[in-house]
Amino acid sequence: MKKLAGLAAFALATTLVGGLAPMTASADVPTPTPSNPAPSAAAERAATMDRYKQALAEQVARRLGDRDFRTALEGELAGDGQAGLADLFTSITGAGDVAEYARRADGDVLRLKGFATAHESLLEVRTGPGMTKRIPAGQTLVVFTPSADEKAVRTVNAYDSAGRLHRLDANKAPKRPVLIVGLDEHKSADLSRRALRQALDKAGVAGIDKSQEEVAQQSAAANTTKTEKTAGATLQRPASVITRITNYNDHEPWYKGGPEIYAWVTGAGTDGKARVDSLEMPYIQEQDKDYRPNQVLIDWSNFSWSSLDVVWMEHDDNTDLSGLVKAVVDGALVVSGNGQYVQVADKIVGALPSDWVTDSDDWVDSCYAQNAQMTYGHCAARPRGMFWTQDYRQI
Repeated sequence: MKKLAGLAAFALATTLVGGLAPMTASADVPTPTPSNPAPSAAAERAATMDRYKQALAEQVARRLGDRDFRTALEGELAGDGQAGLADLFTSITGAGDVAEYARRADGDVLRLKGFATAHESLLEVRTGPGMTKRIPAGQTLVVFTPSADEKAVRTVNAYDSAGRLHRLDANKAPKRPVLIVGLDEHKSADLSRRALRQALDKAGVAGIDKSQEEVAQQSAAANTTKTEKTAGATLQRPASVITRITNYNDHEPWYKGGPEIYAWVTGAGTDGKARVDSLEMPYIQEQDKDYRPNQVLIDWSNFSWSSLDVVWMEHDDNTDLSGLVKAVVDGALVVSGNGQYVQVADKIVGALPSDWVTDSDDWVDSCYAQNAQMTYGHCAARPRGMFWTQDYRQI
């Protein structure tokens, strides 16, 4: 089935590049086989997604000489620097076949990533290094992001408006302005959070997911030692607040942008059953840089254990969610029936598909946290992982 998925992507890409011939029925796009793939299957999944991205990148590049297309693209990029490819081509006269291809490619990418029931559009074009509000047609290159492990990528392919192929240094941004075709990592991350929480709820694992906005609000409260008043009494919740954090293990190449770091806090809830809280850390953008976010990492009132595990992860565009869901659920369930701390992080990391901890950077680090007594985090991958210091506060 994986082989069929790859052949389908290749056939669709050939249809586009070879003159935009009429597309075949959607039944030609098979449903891939996810669920904890072997590394060879992961590589095939990456190759399939790359063929979609490559075909669409070439289509964007070839249309840069068209003033109407540039105007439409500039309008779409004017806000946040991102434009969904299906919507973009739908708005272009005469590009209906490309829009249909982009929609079908979106559906296949969702299935490859384990989001079979989702309907979001993930394939996008975004602004890259050197890009201004006005797109210079003759100078701009359109890159597509490779899904392979960035540590193994030496060059990335790009197209100009004449359709010529350029090979760019993967570790050094080009001097020419660049547009980047890839996946919307924010949408993908949101889909991952929702799907994982549904799986945890189904397995009886409680917890909350803190969005970027909620993290910022709670951190602001921690800075002012905010109190809550209920029935005339002042209630304060104990919390571990990150005062400094440094990621030593996640250098992102110029074509990928920020690393999209998030964390799971795992242990026993107040009912003695497994609990997994998650929080986003959008401010972490560079390797080896110190950040001082004053971010609430652990709200101890949600847990009965005095010691917990923290697993640091990175959202990645070559991720099959089924492997992630199984690893987290299976790992968290070791908590049930244990009245005191047991290692949860090791169970989760050990259950991840092998390519997640060797060929990619999805797993960043795992750490041990203790209520009140600790001022810094012990992490498994030190000195090349995550280091953080904390305050124990009442919020």
